[in-house]
Amino acid sequence: MKTMLSSISTTNDETERLLGFSDAVFAIAMTFLALDLGAVPDDVGRPGGPTTVDFLHENIPDYVVYFGTFLVVGFLWWRHHLMFRYIKRNSGGILWTNTLMLALVAMLPYPASVLSEAPGSGLALLMLLVPLTAIGLLMWLQWELAVHGHLVIPGLPKPYISYVRAQVMASPIVLALASGAAAYSWLNKSTTANRIAFAMWTLLIILPIILRRFFPAPDQAYEVKVAALPENWQSLEDTEQEETKRIRGLLARLRNGSDTDRIKVLTDGVVAIAVTILALQLRPPPTTEAINDETILENLYAVPAWTYFVTFVLISLFWRGHVRIFTYLQGADPVVLWLNLFFLMFMSFLPTAAAISAQDQGTTALAFYLLMMFFTGAAMAVLGQYGSRAKNLTVELGTETQRMIATLRAVTAVSAFLIALILVVVFDNPALSNVIWVIFILSGQLSRYLRHREMAQSAATAATG
Repeated sequence: MKTMLSSISTTNDETERLLGFSDAVFAIAMTFLALDLGAVPDDVGRPGGPTTVDFLHENIPDYVVYFGTFLVVGFLWWRHHLMFRYIKRNSGGILWTNTLMLALVAMLPYPASVLSEAPGSGLALLMLLVPLTAIGLLMWLQWELAVHGHLVIPGLPKPYISYVRAQVMASPIVLALASGAAAYSWLNKSTTANRIAFAMWTLLIILPIILRRFFPAPDQAYEVKVAALPENWQSLEDTEQEETKRIRGLLARLRNGSDTDRIKVLTDGVVAIAVTILALQLRPPPTTEAINDETILENLYAVPAWTYFVTFVLISLFWRGHVRIFTYLQGADPVVLWLNLFFLMFMSFLPTAAAISAQDQGTTALAFYLLMMFFTGAAMAVLGQYGSRAKNLTVELGTETQRMIATLRAVTAVSAFLIALILVVVFDNPALSNVIWVIFILSGQLSRYLRHREMAQSAATAATG
């Protein structure tokens, strides 16, 4: 006798906690990838020390490794998210494989830091690629355990099982090939093999596009089935009614797994850790003199407290914008997931940019800081604009005024930093960065005016009615 889908509960409490714990570990690991990047030497931007340009140029390998590793780890989290759309119960095997996977995820900042110190080393690259490959293999093992242990959605069609299997297996295959090239580079001192390994590693960034082309999700086929069902399906024969109920129930459960809860948990975790890392920059410069009231007062100016508070406020504004976006964004597709990853990647880099700006306090350092703010705001703005227009992912924003306010906020987040960046660079005057707050205040006043006008029009319409 077939079990009715409507009688099966969704994700149980144990699985929910497993997902929450996993998202927390991924968020910490992804954010900690940038932790070492904030270690700015005390002499940067000072007389006799390296300039900010020299420091940034010297650390380009660090930034390349950070961005590449962040996106790959985010891609692997996405695979985990995809699997647990369909895995609704767990077992001892699921728990143990997930625990081992998270142990590897948590230690990724270490091999990433080694690679950033020795970007041309095949061994250093191998140290990063091996745990990434193992993470992908453990995810594939989780999926097979779930399928064969009947832990997935009851009645899950075979096309979905094959689709997830192809998606999960692709990453460890690519990473294993990259690991082989890195091992060959290490053993034979081959720079060509090392470049190939790097290329295959970065291939993961565009891998979702390739997979979507050759292994499309079967959702559309089942949506067509539902659309073809007659509206008066209650009048059908019992067997036909049973099939109709089964398809409708299955699709309801599949849609239930594509919500944004895990994306919001991951984002909140990354943002919380990023603003906490900011506080690590609040330390006085080293001194050989005895610490007393005089030296404390003399060193107060060197503590980047102002940069800390400004960056904290700006990150909080980005977070508020993200909250607003996900009030109407009710689902997630690959584009939403990738845009959110880019937003988090730049967000995690902001403590580093803030540390450089606080250390140098010159035009170049401030321009770099504003550039990272611009990239963060641009990623959030594109995410919001795409989300507001994506079919079957959003709820209606409401009136034209509400849509206008949402667009205004997106434009403000981008234009404020871009205008400030241009003014600072052209006029070589860091004080011109304060135009950010002028734009924010003006846009806030305009938003309030539009809201009040809409409320007044609504009240007038109601009174007339």
